[in-house]
Amino acid sequence: MAPEDPLDPADAATASAADGEEASTGRRRRESRRQGRERRAALAWWTQPGVLVFLLALLLVVAGWVLVIRHGQRIPVREATLDGLHLELNQARWVLDQMDHGENFQRPSTMAPGMPEWGSQRMTLDVAFENVSDSSRIYDGSEFSLVPEIGPPVPPVGAQVGRAPLEAGQRLNTTIHFDFDTTRPHGKLLVEWRRRGHSVFLPIPEPAEHYHLRPLGGEVALPLDVRLLLPIGDAERGKALYDGTLGCIACHGDVARPGSNNFGPDLALLAEEAGTRIEGVSAAQYIYDSIREPGAFIAPHCKDGPCQTPSAMPEYASLMTLQDFADVVTYLLGTPQP
Repeated sequence: MAPEDPLDPADAATASAADGEEASTGRRRRESRRQGRERRAALAWWTQPGVLVFLLALLLVVAGWVLVIRHGQRIPVREATLDGLHLELNQARWVLDQMDHGENFQRPSTMAPGMPEWGSQRMTLDVAFENVSDSSRIYDGSEFSLVPEIGPPVPPVGAQVGRAPLEAGQRLNTTIHFDFDTTRPHGKLLVEWRRRGHSVFLPIPEPAEHYHLRPLGGEVALPLDVRLLLPIGDAERGKALYDGTLGCIACHGDVARPGSNNFGPDLALLAEEAGTRIEGVSAAQYIYDSIREPGAFIAPHCKDGPCQTPSAMPEYASLMTLQDFADVVTYLLGTPQP
């Protein structure tokens, strides 16, 4: 049997180098693990992964409770007493801008004096105050603001923003107005009354941003035939609506003064002409339809020529009751409604 060949010197050197490299790699690994243990041991307790997860969960719980408490503080009420003044909310409503025709019609300011620009709507609060303390108190309208969930608070506007002294037991009924831009996201809306570092929140309805898309007559279904208007018309009340509440006089002028119209057709001779414009349509029906649906008929003449199409007539149907219609028709006819 032949003797084994002795190990080649070159192979022996290679094996020795490999063993040395493996040993060096092992040492480096052990050293790296040792250094890692030392770094972790040197870290503060609050930076440990488990502690961080716990702290994050605790932070979320606290934030949730803060939101709950904040929301609870904004629970709306209809009655409240702050600093000896007791408030009762009688009504909160949005005053619809009858001149809002969107972009189809640029309203002249004289047709809706004092109303906000297109896109904004007016919130009106009817409130009653009573001084329930034993000494005088001051009502201050600037203590109120309309508070949206998104966006800054809005201060009140108009003549009712003022101050009034109230003696013990004295009551005050007043109205507070806010003009609010409803074209922007706003979330839930409340009115805040803040007095002497304390606040209460009053409920208000959502703004009627798309009121012009509602059925004519709002929640009241208006009859198509004017003869189905059950109330008996009151000409004096109709004049008050025409001249004041509805502001018809701003466009159509004084019915008793021919040629006093501004933008709309002259209504001074309407009682005589209305029944002759559409065959088979009575004067009362013509007037009623023209108010109920402004585009139903286009009058032949306005101030500076033919009346425009579509009609610039405001949408009053959703703002008027059957009695309002009866009164205005009676006033414009100059005779009791048929």
